[in-house]
Amino acid sequence: MVLDESEIQRRMTRPNLPTLAERYAGATTPAERDRFYRNEAQRAETLPTRRAGGRPPSTVWVTKPILRTRGWTDAAIREFLPRPERHYSNPHVKGRSPMPIWSARTVGRAEATDEWQHWLAQSLARRGITLHDLAESIRGHAFRQRTLTAANAIDHYSRARFRSG
Repeated sequence: MVLDESEIQRRMTRPNLPTLAERYAGATTPAERDRFYRNEAQRAETLPTRRAGGRPPSTVWVTKPILRTRGWTDAAIREFLPRPERHYSNPHVKGRSPMPIWSARTVGRAEATDEWQHWLAQSLARRGITLHDLAESIRGHAFRQRTLTAANAIDHYSRARFRSG
């Protein structure tokens, strides 16, 4: 095939289509970005759930603020939980002491004991609040998501403890 001069000029001046990266950068929503990559598995915007086989998500670490939304106090943490399994650098203020964290498994096993259930009922009655009141006090979407993830994992281990014991 032989091209004449006008065809060559026409092909050379054709506008360039934007690259995938340029189109992706111009997308405004996650759904549009998924469409560019033809991602059949859409991003999950739902609550975190347990995986197939009844296992909770990979290790979930629980901080003191999350424990407080479940009715724990500093005294209860000292009494019912072992020493922190890990320490996490404080993301809020540089130079502050690291935050103690426990695995959801440890917290779930502690919450499954009769002693904890009895203490929690007495504590809530003494403070004049309910677990629902504590859950309603959660502010911020990101903290709410972390709390829900931790709650799913802790509840899994609590139920497992009741099944085996």
